[in-house]
Amino acid sequence: MHLEVSFKNLRPRDEIKTRAQALYTKLEKFLDPASEATLLVNVEHGKAILELVIRTAGETHLVTEEDAELRAALDRTFHTMEVRLRRSKEKRVDRHRKGAPAEDGFATDEVPAGFSEAAADGEAGVPE
Repeated sequence: MHLEVSFKNLRPRDEIKTRAQALYTKLEKFLDPASEATLLVNVEHGKAILELVIRTAGETHLVTEEDAELRAALDRTFHTMEVRLRRSKEKRVDRHRKGAPAEDGFATDEVPAGFSEAAADGEAGVPE
């Protein structure tokens, strides 16, 4: 897992890179090892615009945040991404847990021995 940080209209600063890397390590528990992340830090008209893109196997997650303060935008970007990744992981896990319905013996179309077809169709019937 690797985070690439790019800057636009701003000089690259190590403190932003280290803060972004620290926040990204918190997201690693939701990601597979083959995921790639790109953070674009842009400043336009006095506002910090951050765009975080994470590509995993079969999914692409994108978060864009805007704020007057760069650090606040950075924190909000990673928080929003954490919420999205958590939901995505819960959906994946829930799909695997649901699986096939359990065999309980009640959902069969077979007519028990000693009963007529009419009783199996819901009509009043008695054992033969």
